[in-house]
Amino acid sequence: MKDRRELMKKVSVIVGAYNAHDTLARCLTSLVHQTLEDIEIIVVNDASKDDTWEIMQRCKAQFPDKVVILNNEQNMGCGGAKNSGLEVASGEYIGFCDSDDYCALNMFELLYNKAKEKDADIVDCGFYVEAANASTISTPDEAEGILDDDKRKKLIIKGGYLWSKLFKRELFYDPQIKMRNDVRVLSDNDVLKYMYLHAKDIWTVKEVLYHYSDAPGSDTKIIDVDKYYESIYGVMEGTYNLCHNLPTYEAAKEVIESAQLVWYSYGINRCIYDQIARLGADESKVGRYFEGLNEDVEDKLKKLALLKKRVITTDYKDNKFLLERISPIDIRIMQECDRRYGEKCQG
Repeated sequence: MKDRRELMKKVSVIVGAYNAHDTLARCLTSLVHQTLEDIEIIVVNDASKDDTWEIMQRCKAQFPDKVVILNNEQNMGCGGAKNSGLEVASGEYIGFCDSDDYCALNMFELLYNKAKEKDADIVDCGFYVEAANASTISTPDEAEGILDDDKRKKLIIKGGYLWSKLFKRELFYDPQIKMRNDVRVLSDNDVLKYMYLHAKDIWTVKEVLYHYSDAPGSDTKIIDVDKYYESIYGVMEGTYNLCHNLPTYEAAKEVIESAQLVWYSYGINRCIYDQIARLGADESKVGRYFEGLNEDVEDKLKKLALLKKRVITTDYKDNKFLLERISPIDIRIMQECDRRYGEKCQG
């Protein structure tokens, strides 16, 4: 019987696909022709309603030794699709690609070579954003290398994406972590923060290797209030659950909480959007934004305020990172939500 190490691929790339008829062939073409040998492409059909599964089957038939296809019977969202891929991934390193994006043909060879050179936990690369006609890299030069508290904070402030990076396998499996199911936006933001806190180092390949298309109709374009609210609530709770027990959390807490509070603000503002639009953005009208709301909206705000009370310890005025990112009226709106639904309600 072969040793497990002999069965492992160098890299597993996970692709979640939902109704990806228009873009999947381009995406998979860029992956099956990667210059890196010993790579597996794991494509997960997330209960698509179009011919996504048939496209995947044709690709598997053409590249049987390189492509693995999975078929989720129920739609699990982009996080759930990634979980399905992680369940079968054999790679020494793990990468991701969205089904409406594509990669340079040497992307994973360059990332893997850098990872082996440095024995790296994470390797990042540049990416092109089609909508902005601009290229960037989410890892600043001053954050590269062996990670300390200052570098971790810089990475969290800068943000980034899973899909421009390669991760050492152990980051996902020791201990095993999973993405949140059934969410449409911010599905991996909590996981990325966890990676920044958990990894020992991060290195970069300073080339633009990933093409982010941000296609119309993709999950990030969904603005349904319930789905958006669930995503906001989920990323706040998920970040806290994944990160707060890590030994590196305390030093980065202020930065992480600033991100949590920005999401809190987004969630509140989405719930009271109609009131703000009707009354106008004015600090003197903040109290009126919360008057006459229906029961469903009030329930959402109460749940959000109680979560914020559980996961945030820093006062608004004391979080310098928050004050740099958010306007005074938004802070007033959060304070009003706290007063109405967080301070008076205990569960």
